[in-house]
Amino acid sequence: MGDILPKFKAASIQAAPVFLDREASVEKACVLIKEAAGNGADLIVLPEVFLPGGPYWAWNMEMRRAVKFSKELYLNSVDVPSDSTARIGEMAKKYGSYIVIGINERDNKSIYNTLLFFDRKGRIMGKHRKLKPTGAEKLVWGEGDGSTHTVYDTDIGRMGGLICGEHTMALPGYTLGAMGEQVHIASWVGFSFSDTTLSEICSRYHAIAYDAFVICSQSILDDQVNKKLGLELKVGGAYTAIIEAGTGRIMAGPLAPAEEGIIYADIDLNDAVAHYFVHEPTGHYWPKQFRVFFDAREMKPLNFGKGPDKGDCGTEGETQAQEFPKDSCE
Repeated sequence: MGDILPKFKAASIQAAPVFLDREASVEKACVLIKEAAGNGADLIVLPEVFLPGGPYWAWNMEMRRAVKFSKELYLNSVDVPSDSTARIGEMAKKYGSYIVIGINERDNKSIYNTLLFFDRKGRIMGKHRKLKPTGAEKLVWGEGDGSTHTVYDTDIGRMGGLICGEHTMALPGYTLGAMGEQVHIASWVGFSFSDTTLSEICSRYHAIAYDAFVICSQSILDDQVNKKLGLELKVGGAYTAIIEAGTGRIMAGPLAPAEEGIIYADIDLNDAVAHYFVHEPTGHYWPKQFRVFFDAREMKPLNFGKGPDKGDCGTEGETQAQEFPKDSCE
């Protein structure tokens, strides 16, 4: 018989958060999760920074006027762990579903654009911090590091994710593929001026290039944003779909750009296997002239203990120098 790879039902949510209101956004997330779980979803994905929305002010007004909204975002951001993450975890445990949700993560005096991964028992499996905030977002969010860029082994496959503009970088997606990613979370915030062909093309490309099923979830920019910020941004800006591994074929969706809803697809990881023999760029289709050296260390501003030994590339404890070419430390 051989092995049989997992099969499961995925749900991707397209909705607007309750803008800059953490508690109300958590409540809305729980209602949406309940609906998706009630329809049999094993994996439920909510959009980028759904708790509690994206920093549209950074893109659309000058900093001195915008900083008051950054302050409000900070005060409504999510500590990990906290009551907010516990509520999402309770939903995952109650319904026995994996949940992935985008949050503004507060850590000390900084905010990060973060994806949180919950397992079926409601535990936080891990998180992915956006490696490099895009454009004006740098005025609000800090940068992630390699310690949160990984793939999680689950009973529905090896799962990873990227946030918004990270999909335009070649190496974040490539490294997830090299880690054996089978299920990819493509998390996006509703666009205020970009066309949604960006989220569609990047998400479908990832499915084709890395033979991974892609659960693409994008939030809606709604009138709450305009009312709060005193702007006149176009409402909508969302593209949500579930995409087949290897082909980029749309399995479910997309919804209309301003329509709230949940889409579903039955995913069979066995269907991806045939594509491994056509283009598997991190395996036998990998051109050996190109190699990536990935730094998975956590970068901290304050490090206690013994200083690094000479020649160990600045690591603490065990040296990782042998994992990198000699000249990478120079």
